[in-house]
Amino acid sequence: MSVTVHLSGYLKPFSGGETEIALLGEYATVGEVLDSLWQQHIALRDRVLTETGEIRQHVNIFVGSEDVKRLKGLATSLKKSNEIHIFNAVSGG
Repeated sequence: MSVTVHLSGYLKPFSGGETEIALLGEYATVGEVLDSLWQQHIALRDRVLTETGEIRQHVNIFVGSEDVKRLKGLATSLKKSNEIHIFNAVSGG
């Protein structure tokens, strides 16, 4: 099963200008997909995860339409979707 990772524009400088990356392979969790993504674009890791491997506070990761922070984080299953979206949180006042 291939998985497509969609990145927001602020991550383009760290992905060689790509905002849509197809990863071929068998993946069970979001964490497994991200491990594969880091192998192609290592600079993305520090923008998405903290030093301890947690999702950064101001980064959102969705599997399909579900926020992985509200599910099992990086252990969230890919059973429902083969698309992951990574983008920065937007706030205002």
